[in-house]
Amino acid sequence: MTSISRRDFLKLGGAALLGVSASKFIPAQEDEPNFTAPLVWNGSRRFKRMAFTYDDCYLLNKMQDLEELLNEFPDFKVTFFPVGSKLLNLEEQDAGIWKRLVEKGHEIGYHTFDHVNLGVMSPATALMDYDKWHAALNQVLGMEYTVRFVRPPYDIISYTMDVLCQERGLVAAMFSIGGGGEPDIVTRAIQKGKGGDIVQMHIRTQDYTSSVQVFPWLKENNWELVTMSKLYDDYLREQINPEGCELDAGSSLTRVCVE
Repeated sequence: MTSISRRDFLKLGGAALLGVSASKFIPAQEDEPNFTAPLVWNGSRRFKRMAFTYDDCYLLNKMQDLEELLNEFPDFKVTFFPVGSKLLNLEEQDAGIWKRLVEKGHEIGYHTFDHVNLGVMSPATALMDYDKWHAALNQVLGMEYTVRFVRPPYDIISYTMDVLCQERGLVAAMFSIGGGGEPDIVTRAIQKGKGGDIVQMHIRTQDYTSSVQVFPWLKENNWELVTMSKLYDDYLREQINPEGCELDAGSSLTRVCVE
């Protein structure tokens, strides 16, 4: 049994979350029953929103291409899970790239410093790796950045990641639609998706092409692309408010009903 993190408790309103704070608010999955930290595979199914996530971030030219594509869809917000070495490397090649993305409303989550399986690290090593990665992120942004999510390399759920999430207040972000494969196949999978889906992409040619193909369709069909934080907060609010109303972010007691 796990409790909601202090950060999420304060953000969403303590009074409204008292009923949730004593229970596991992300359903346990059969294949990871001993993972006790917050773990999310998808957000609320109530809203027509998806979270697109982009892992690794190895290729500068594809990062720049995606940035230009996102500029064409200013309402679309995504989450990047870069490795720490590329935070520094891409910043050297294109100064300000990470700051630009954050200023445009996109989000950044942890993906280890060198793309090493967290499951083979000791908890102490993982904590040091996270701190090294976070220091690199703060360096390229020129400010202290609050990180909420971790995407494990190779999508491996482990005891070490559980400890890391507990110690650093992170949520393990998995996905409900994998972004790998031929763009036409990926596009069809996304077009069959449901509200709350988390889509895993990588910064590579195939997944950039998939984004180019599917973004106009998502826009034409009134889909929202939101950050992991937005999708996750939707989910938390749904746990305390199952009647179909969203809680006003400014108050733990005010509800905004939606169809």
